[in-house]
Amino acid sequence: MPGPHRRFLQHVESIANLRQYAETTSATRVSESYNAAVAELSRFRDIHIQIVTRYIINPSRQQIPPSTSGMNLAIASTNSETKGLHGTGGTELLPFLKQSRDETKATALN
Repeated sequence: MPGPHRRFLQHVESIANLRQYAETTSATRVSESYNAAVAELSRFRDIHIQIVTRYIINPSRQQIPPSTSGMNLAIASTNSETKGLHGTGGTELLPFLKQSRDETKATALN
């Protein structure tokens, strides 16, 4: 994540914590709305994993063509040493996406 973006999100988090507000308010509609938003973000992350699997992971498993011309993103992002796919930040692609999804789901209120 770019530094200015990260600093902006940290600033917003320091002045407003929606989860804490939803946890402490007596209005059940607020906590229900919060959980609905978390569920939708989790759903988005599930769909993102499906898209990455379909268009990056699965094509990367195909045999590498003899010439490098026309190399697709999936083949280009495969680490030849570990055969793992890495995202733009250098993280392992699928484990990172799954961890992000799981952490999002964990923020739901009980």
